[in-house]
Order: sequence, then C-alpha cells, then structure tokens
Amino acid sequence: MNNMIDTLINNTAGSSGGLKIITLSGTETVTKNMTLYEYNDTIIAIDCGVDFPDNDMLGVNVVIPDFTYLRDNRHKFKALIITHGHEDHIGAIPFLMEEFDVPIYAGKLVQGFIREKLGDKQFKPLLDKLRFHEFSPSTAEVKIGAFSLSAFRVNHSVPEATGISINTPEGRILHMADYKIDWTPVIDKPIDLGRIASYGESGVLCLLSDCLGVTHEGRSKSEATLNDTFVDLFDKYESRQILVTTISSNISRMYQIISAAAKIGKKVVFSGRSIKQNTDVAKKLGYLPFDESIFVDDKIANEYDQKSLVYIIAGCYGQEDSALGKVSRNENRYIQLEEDAAVIFSADPNPPGVDIAVDRMMAQLTTIGAEVIYSGIQDNLHVSGHGTRDDLMTIAAVVKPRYYLPIGGTITKMKAYSRMVESLGVSKDRVLEPTEGDCILFERGTARMGTKLEVKQVYIGGQGAMASQIDPILLKDRDQMCTDGVFVVLVPVSRKNNQIFADKIDIVTRGFIYVKESREFMDRSRKFITKTINKHQSKGLDWGSLRRKIENDVDKYIRKEEGRTPMVIVHSISV
Repeated sequence: MNNMIDTLINNTAGSSGGLKIITLSGTETVTKNMTLYEYNDTIIAIDCGVDFPDNDMLGVNVVIPDFTYLRDNRHKFKALIITHGHEDHIGAIPFLMEEFDVPIYAGKLVQGFIREKLGDKQFKPLLDKLRFHEFSPSTAEVKIGAFSLSAFRVNHSVPEATGISINTPEGRILHMADYKIDWTPVIDKPIDLGRIASYGESGVLCLLSDCLGVTHEGRSKSEATLNDTFVDLFDKYESRQILVTTISSNISRMYQIISAAAKIGKKVVFSGRSIKQNTDVAKKLGYLPFDESIFVDDKIANEYDQKSLVYIIAGCYGQEDSALGKVSRNENRYIQLEEDAAVIFSADPNPPGVDIAVDRMMAQLTTIGAEVIYSGIQDNLHVSGHGTRDDLMTIAAVVKPRYYLPIGGTITKMKAYSRMVESLGVSKDRVLEPTEGDCILFERGTARMGTKLEVKQVYIGGQGAMASQIDPILLKDRDQMCTDGVFVVLVPVSRKNNQIFADKIDIVTRGFIYVKESREFMDRSRKFITKTINKHQSKGLDWGSLRRKIENDVDKYIRKEEGRTPMVIVHSISV
C-alpha cells in the first residue's frame, strides 16, 4: 500500500512549496467549519459555517471564521466548495461573499438553501453576482488550478451530503466532513463505500474525517428507524394539538413527519422562516413529493380544528426569537398553544451549549400547559447524522491513508479518534491533530507543521440589514456591565472658560449598588473623585487625558473599597 502511495507522489510532486491544508476553523469546536487547501497560486475553501454564541456573548447572533488569511491572499482564492447544507457549514457564506467574488460549487439543494439565506435585505445585491456550479456525485471532475475535485455520496441528516476527493500534485486527499454509514436512508441513496474503497486502493495521502461520534460505540442507527415513531406518537396524541420541532435543514426528518401526518389524516403547517425557506427549496427539487392539499399556511392555521394539524416548527435549539420560542411566551401571531398540546423535540441539544436554552424553553412550554416529549423520556425521537465509532473505523480502515486528520469535533473527540486509529496499528506520527489556524505542509509524501496563523473570533450581531461585526472589546464591556454594573461620574464644566467644578460632581450607578443603602460609600466616593480631579487638573491635562486618569483612579478605588469592577464612565456636562 505504501509503495503505491510513494509511486503516486513521486510521479506527481514538483519542486513547489508543497500542499498546505489550513484548518481555519472546525477542529476545536463542532461548528464554524472551514478548511483551506493551498498549492502555489491557488487556494480553495471547503465549507464556510457559523458557530452559535455562548451564553456570555451578549448581543451576538453568530460567530464566523476569520477571513484575514484570504484577504491577504485574495489573488489566490479561486473557489468555495460545500459538502452539505447545515448552518455550521454554509451559514457564513453571505459574509464571505460580501468580500470575495469566487464561484460556489455545491449540490442543487445546498444552492437553494444559500439563495434563500441571501434573501435578506443586506445580502440581496449579492444574488445577481453569485456564480453557482453544480457539484455532486453525478457531475464530472472539476479542475481548479492544481486541484482536481470530485464528489462522492455519504449519508448525513440532510440530503445531498458529499465527501470530496481532491487530487493534488502531492497526492489524493479525501475530505469527509459530517457523515455516517446508513444502508437505509429515508431520501438519499446509501453511502458509496465502493467508491471510497477504490480511492483507498489507488492511494490516499490524507483522510480528513468527521470525529464527533467517535466516543459512541457500535454502528450508527439508520434514519429509517424513526419511520414508525411519528405514526405512533401522532396516533397517541390524536385528540391534541401537535407541534414537532427539528433542525430546519433536516429534510429527511420532515419527510417522515409529513408521511406520518398524511397516514393518519392530518394536515401539516410549516412555521418559522428557516423551516419555510428550506421546505420550499426541498419541494421544488422533489424531496418532499406530497400533494399541496396536505399543507396549510400558518397564517390561516387558526381557522382549522387544531386537532387536525401537525405543526413543523423552528426552534429546536431553544432560540428565543424562533417561532417555537414565541409560542412558549404566548407571543406567536398565528399559533396559540392549546391546553395539553403535545410538543415533540426531534433533535438532541447540539451544538454544545444550547442545552440550557432548550431546557429553559421546555420549562416555559410545560408551564403554560404543554406536554413536552423529548429524547430523555421517549426513545427513537432523533438519530444522529454523525457516524459512531464503528462507522469511523470502517472508513479509516477502507481508505488506508498515509495520514489521518480528524475534523468537525472537539479537542477531546480529536484525541479519541487518534486513539481509535492507533488501535488499527497506525503510528502516532501519522495522526495529525491540528487546532484552529494550524497549517499542515505536505511535501513528497511527508507532513509537517507549517507556520500557524493567528485567527480570532469574529462576532456578528444584529439581524438582517443590521447584521454587522462586533468588536471583542464591546463584548467585554457588555459582560462587565452585566456582572458589576456601571458607575457614571458627571463632571460640570463651564461653557465660558472650560472651568471644571470638581466639588459639584454627581454620580449615577446602575446594577452596581443600591444607592439608598450605600450613602456612606457614595459620600466617600464623591470626596475621592473631587480630590482626584483637583490633583490631575493641576497638571494642565486636556479633558481627554484628564478623563482617562479619573476613570483609572476611580476603577482602582472601587475595586479596593468594594471588591467589584463596574464599568466606570466619566462624562462632562456643560453648565
């Protein structure tokens, strides 16, 4: 096997700077997936997804990859290739396309999802300039600079998921982002294991593999195992209002829900912008081949007997502004939750960190009278789209690459994948464990670490046309105000001669102390600030410099007196 790889490499490798694989993001977290491949004057990117904010990222909607390296090498960036249509793989594309004019290679379903995402007012101008190329297992090999790319079938929780074969002058790379082995998928065909094996026989330099499910033993459950679940549940709750929430791109799951509703004579209502957009695309492409008479617009759903409907509603991750989030607060314009309504969560809390929001939403729904059904109390409500240990080991053994590179997991999952591969007899030096910003350089069949990129978190706040980047300093300020409040010093300054009245300052606090119970501290603070102003004012400082001195001294004073660090703001008032 190694001789075959050596022959392939020796026949193709030139005297260039080698092949670079840059894990821009998506190796330390499950989300925000983006990998760069660079050879000489060509860079291609695979996937461009978002991450979802932690609870302490106040005002942040999504986190996107850092595009700095692409900006610095704009002339090399030739194409974006997409593996499948989940947000953590396509969500940041609008922001990328605002800066770069490169073609997008993707399947028809993914193209449809991307077009819908660009329907926001902020991004609509981009629609006319986008250059889509269909890229799927049925399309021909694509040549981009030194790279020759072809797609092959894998299974995931969204149709048209693909693995990508990248033939380079240094050897073949297989990029397999999110995948599982499913011999009975609901909509797609099974994974093309024969084609994957043929790549392994011809020689693979490096396998980039999903590693998220590596700590789960056994083989993955098929999506088909859920076929009877929804029929049974809908039959059980036949006399109640039924709402089902799932991932908005999980078209296979929606197919099962709609089929079950049709079987027992119920109509289906789509609720939530992302659900409506994605199902519109799926219907046009034939993935939801149901008669239109089964569907009811959510705007008129309240005119129907609620027991005759099944709602497929957005909000399975506990998003407060989702359709289900508004239902849980009785704020949804079109859906009023009935007493004893059945709300079914057909998605596990993933990505990591959203479980708190999901638990909170479940509690709100329960409080207003709903019965919440979820994986913790009901079997067969969700099947993961990520391969478990046996799936991942099968691919690793079939491909037999020279190097293994786990992606799409966490540091812990990456290490577990490495141990799994080592159990197959692979030496440690053949398993690469890159973090975000790492560059792996391949030259004549050997891999080594290149220069690490400095990558930063890029925060996006606001919705639609108001979406924009948030400076990390603002997040720090918000966190500080949320934790310790704000302490504002108002300094009177004469309009006539800019004289500062240090003995007439005022203090306003919010979220720091209860003023009525802290009069002694407030009196001491006024005296300290007056003394501080007089001390620094005698040095002849301009207002800007004086303000900064006061803020620094007051910050130290409060920390010493109260052990807390509110945001200190000094503001002048003309008198």
